[in-house]
Amino acid sequence: MSRRRLFFRDLLVAMSLLTACLGTSSPARAGSPTATLVDDRLLLVEVTLDRLSLTDALPAYQADDGSLVVPVGALTRLLDLDVRVQIAEGRITGNIGEARRPIMVDLSSGEARAGGQRIPIGAGDAVAGANDIFLSLGLLQRLLPLNAVFDTSALTLDLQALEPLPVQERMSRLGRSGALRGLGRAEEKPMEVDSPIELLSWPSFDVTLETGTDTRAGGIAYRYDVRAGSDLLGAGLQTWVSSDNRGKPTAARVLLEQRYVEGGPLGLTRLSVGDTFVPTLALGPRSVSARGFSFSSAPLGQASVFERTDLRGELPVGHDIELYINDVLAAAQSSPVQGRYEFTDVPLTRGVNVVRIVDYGPHGERSETVRVITVGGGQLAAGQTVVEGGIGQQEFPVLNLSPTAIDTGGTPGAGDLRAALNVTHGFSELFTGALGLATYTAATGDRRSVINLGLRGSVLGMAVDVNAARDQKNGSGYALAMAGKPLGVAFTARHSEYRGGFIDETTPRGGYGRALTRSSEATLDWTLPLGADRGLPLSMRAARDEYLDGTSDLYGTFRTSAAFGSFFASGGLDYERSSGAAGAERLTGNLSLSTYAAYAWQIRSSLDYELVPDKRLRSLAVTVDRSIGEDQALRFGYGRSFSGDGDSSVEAGLNFRLGAGDLTLGGNYSWPRGDWHVGVQFSFSLVRNPLRRQYTLRRSGGASGGNLALQAFLDDNANGRLDEGEMPVSGVRLTGGAREETTDASGQALLTGLGYGPSARVAVNVDEADIGSADLPPESLSFLPRQGKVAVAAYPISPVGEAMVHVQTRRSNGTLMGLSSVRVRLMSVNGVVHEAVTEYDGSVLFERLRPGTYVLELDPDQAGRLGMSLATPVRLAVFADGAGADADALVTFDGAAS
Repeated sequence: MSRRRLFFRDLLVAMSLLTACLGTSSPARAGSPTATLVDDRLLLVEVTLDRLSLTDALPAYQADDGSLVVPVGALTRLLDLDVRVQIAEGRITGNIGEARRPIMVDLSSGEARAGGQRIPIGAGDAVAGANDIFLSLGLLQRLLPLNAVFDTSALTLDLQALEPLPVQERMSRLGRSGALRGLGRAEEKPMEVDSPIELLSWPSFDVTLETGTDTRAGGIAYRYDVRAGSDLLGAGLQTWVSSDNRGKPTAARVLLEQRYVEGGPLGLTRLSVGDTFVPTLALGPRSVSARGFSFSSAPLGQASVFERTDLRGELPVGHDIELYINDVLAAAQSSPVQGRYEFTDVPLTRGVNVVRIVDYGPHGERSETVRVITVGGGQLAAGQTVVEGGIGQQEFPVLNLSPTAIDTGGTPGAGDLRAALNVTHGFSELFTGALGLATYTAATGDRRSVINLGLRGSVLGMAVDVNAARDQKNGSGYALAMAGKPLGVAFTARHSEYRGGFIDETTPRGGYGRALTRSSEATLDWTLPLGADRGLPLSMRAARDEYLDGTSDLYGTFRTSAAFGSFFASGGLDYERSSGAAGAERLTGNLSLSTYAAYAWQIRSSLDYELVPDKRLRSLAVTVDRSIGEDQALRFGYGRSFSGDGDSSVEAGLNFRLGAGDLTLGGNYSWPRGDWHVGVQFSFSLVRNPLRRQYTLRRSGGASGGNLALQAFLDDNANGRLDEGEMPVSGVRLTGGAREETTDASGQALLTGLGYGPSARVAVNVDEADIGSADLPPESLSFLPRQGKVAVAAYPISPVGEAMVHVQTRRSNGTLMGLSSVRVRLMSVNGVVHEAVTEYDGSVLFERLRPGTYVLELDPDQAGRLGMSLATPVRLAVFADGAGADADALVTFDGAAS
């Protein structure tokens, strides 16, 4: 054991004994997100992986039963795992291994997931610290491919990898300095950075420019895609414009939106104006895009099991989006709609739903957004009222750049008024009433006005929802829905009856705008056990629609996803059968495989096939991305269609990851038609740095997420501001998400693309900065990100010094003698107090003193009890260079020398 560890171990033992003697309370039990970790159970643990020493000072805590809870963020950084710790949300998410198996820990719901299994979090399994989340070794081993053994006497944590880990594949990453700096301050709260909403802020831009020779475009083609984000009138402004292959703008979007986590004016949680969406009713109109406004007071992140969720977000050109619901691949999209991805009518199960949206970029990038949506029966607390509504021109954009396309190829009723209002009220803890009103143009072109009445409740542990609707043409609809989770199988069932030609767009297929007589649907979600710690998540959907003309449709889906070795596989079947003159039956399937081979090759493949009416392959696609160092990447792709002429295509590209953006040289060729394309693409962000008051180029993401500008400096006068004469600090490294920046000679850094979640965290590392002995602010920053907005943070680093004081008294013979166990304190001019106790020779060392003048005082209680006082006032100075001065203090007893 190293001397350093022996010293820390002995120090911790001494602290434990001292706090025990003083009656310090025992540490809070893990398992409660609100529990607090206290220092008397802090252990600095040596961590080894397959006999390789990773660190000798991982801060862990020991519970009352002797078990260990370890910081997940610190440990997974050591192992170089793709794991994100979200302190504010009390959540851990990540992807493990070459197969990128998803894991999730959610403290608020008391549930974890790994390998398709739901894992309840026990009373001693998890606790949220101020700067990390701590898990027990038992829970940790169910999440990560590790065996862990803790030696209490030696303070060692021995890890054994059950599969190759990134830290083993890329040993060079262990050489990064400062990987664990600040871990000893794991309980330090992050610095909160204020980022107020402004009436007007400078916008940030995400830009993609592309040009090249394309035979399908008839020669030279050039196009662009631009997104912008800023503050306007106290809300977030989001805009987008895209062009065709001749550079002519063809589509645009404008949205002014404000979200309130705690509830804003009139209790609203969301207010949108511009290209927004009109909400759905339980029976009748569905949710559609519209030029207008919408609002809601429903809590964010909560939904009813009887409601289908719409998921939308930014989708730049060339990106692929995959949607996973509870670890099962539910849908995918590669072609943007108005610059967005859009997954509508997504069914969720009762309880905790983990929604993962995986974004694969055209240059081998991979990002993931995780949402945890708690779904209940839709009941509100007694007396609670929730309002949701919207009004606008349906299927019509704010900026209509292609009026001819909308007039001739748009959906029926495009541009007509659509309005919807939902009001729900909790009459008691068990029952909630609902009222819905809407007017809209249906897919048939008919104008409809609908009133909807509903009642939600709980009967014998089952969630029940009853609705009745009527339109102005005497059409009516009635629906009964039930949901539950018997024997671990989550199910939702709904049956609807219709009269008088009622049109219900909310059915899974929307009735294609045709009048229905009845509709039934059911969903089943469960996990098939595959051993003690593994399971296979399964998802099934089935529905049947009967129409007024006597025809019917039957359709169903089956989905599953799982990791097999180093591969993550997803498979699904889709069945359709229609009756009538044009009746047909069809059964198709899809299989996709992906891997992150050797943590260097990202390989994705998909195969579409048909089983009914014919057994045949439909299409095959393979994409291979290979990173070359930190700054280059290669891409290869192959696609084959087995229909028609059997078109095949290949693509290749070389990407340069520059500080100012991504530059890609690429091309593709398809045969037998002989079409080809060769071109260059440049993607970048244009973000205004408020510290320099000028725009700068960065990699994409500055307009679609939050950004942070930081000023690091030596704060000589400890006022938290950069004053004239104070020195900036270079070499301070900032890390947020997948981005990293370092402060320059002026002490400034701009970190962009930090996402659009409820909070953003930035880690600060000063190991490469030349600051000597200093008092640091928290090494973690937290702020509320908004699209395109740049938050500004001052990072004052205060030089510190030390002072040695000798406390003495004069004997009767005139000689001086040091006084031990005297309580003394140094007080600065601004009232900061440093307390200490003299050693056996009367000396006391004060450390980590900020520059300034200090006055030495005796502890009033001890001095009064023993009749001590200082013979003369004692002052000492600590300077900005960290230097201090020694001082002697003469103590008298009862006013006379002893």
